[in-house]
Formats: sequence, structure tokens, C-alpha cells
Amino acid sequence: MSEPNEIEFEVLTSSPDLDDYDILTTQMLSVAVPYQSTENFRKLIWAAMVTYAFGNKSVDHVIRRYEYLWDQRKDKSFEQDPNILILRETNETIKLVSDRLEKHITSDQLGEICTKAALCRLEATFKAAYGLIRKKYIFETDALTRLILEQIAWAYVAHSAKDDEIPTLSPTRCITSLKAIFPESGQLYGLLSEWAHIDPSIVENYLRFHKGDAPVVRRSRHDSLQSGFHLITLALVYIEVAQLLFSIFKTEEFLALSERMSENKETYDKLLTQQP
Repeated sequence: MSEPNEIEFEVLTSSPDLDDYDILTTQMLSVAVPYQSTENFRKLIWAAMVTYAFGNKSVDHVIRRYEYLWDQRKDKSFEQDPNILILRETNETIKLVSDRLEKHITSDQLGEICTKAALCRLEATFKAAYGLIRKKYIFETDALTRLILEQIAWAYVAHSAKDDEIPTLSPTRCITSLKAIFPESGQLYGLLSEWAHIDPSIVENYLRFHKGDAPVVRRSRHDSLQSGFHLITLALVYIEVAQLLFSIFKTEEFLALSERMSENKETYDKLLTQQP
């Protein structure tokens, strides 16, 4: 008798349900679970972790004996950081917009075809930047955020460009045109460029830090969350550009979506000011 397909096992390099995750941890090890997984599923994973830590073989025994410990801590098995929760919702909104764009039928105009492809593809870039923020990386996050700004600006210009103009469109030069709907685009682009590259203005700091035996900074919660604010800002621009160029939402739905995103941006900004 063959086993049901549901229990077949294989090793994957990626899985859509782990594009975002929560992390369960004990003193011995940590395990990532899909962020939309249930509390009961997380209890079983926790029990398996405890079983392994104790050198036991029965998960059922651990649940029967130590379930009271899970009940005391089960709320903490879900992400609690309000900044991360806002960024998570932002990612969900970006996916919604991207999915709507994917279903939108364009004309045969090259500008429309390229613009749709560029905006749909940005869903992955937003997701990657969010993942770096969760890991507290700074420079890599801003490099991706800068790419998002360039791609949005390019899409905004390419949509109405002539076919023979599109191959030579420079994303950097398109930033100026984006100011029509996002006046801060130039200022933000300059700021992101300083972090995405070794800006000449901070080169002397490297020598000073080296002489002081300071460690190389790879991660920073404070700075990565600041990068998250830029990501939310660009998410709002992304939604506006997608709606302006393709009208993928009804007016009421678009306004509600934008209002929710703006509220989240304001809340996120207030949370940043409370960071130590």
C-alpha cells in the first residue's frame, strides 16, 4: 500500500510559504515557521524541539507533561515587533498590487508591456529588502531600496515613451521625472546612494575606525528599521504609480488602500522616534 503524498519528504532551496516566517526558539535551537501557520502547528513544532533537546523520542509525552509551559508562552510564538508587523503588511499589499498587475491586459505598446513587467518584478525586490531588514542588514537593504526607486522611476517614464526611446532610458535620469508625483525622489535617491556605496564623505571614517580597532558594522537594528521607513515610503509611491498607469483598482478600493498605507507609515515613523 503506497503512502499518501502529503507525507513525502524532500529538501527544497525555497518555498513560497516561507517567504515570510516567524522564528520559534529554545535555548538549544531555532526553527522558522510560516508566519500564517496556526498556534496548534507551532505547538507541535515547539514540542518536537523540546523532545530533541531532552533526548526523548515521544512528542506526545512532551506535550502531555509540559503543555502548561507552552500555554504560558504561546502568544510569544507569533511576531510581536510592531515595526516588523507593519513591514509585513506592506509586503502583503505590494503582492496584492503585483498580482492585480499580472492579470491586467496591456496593449501591444512596448512601453506598457515593459512597465507592467518592471512593476510586477518589484514585488520580489520589496520582499528581498524586507528580509534584509529582518536580519538587521543596513547597506544591502539600502542598495535594494535604491534599486526599487530607480525601477519605479523608469517604469513611470517608460510607460509613455516611444518604442525606440525605451532601450536607452536611464533609470537614474528618470528620477527627475518621478518628482512630478514624488517630489522627494531626488533627495531620497541621494540619501540611499550614500549608503549603497562607499560615499567619499565617509571614507575618512573607515581609517579612523580602523585605527580605533572598531569592528566592521554589518548589522544594526536602528539603522535597518530606518531603511524600513524608506521602503514603506516607496511602497506608497509604487501603489500610486501602478494605479496611475494601469487603473487596477476601483477608486474607493485604491483610496482605502492608500489611506491604510499612509496610516501605517505614520505609525512606523512614530515607533522609530521611540527606538533607543
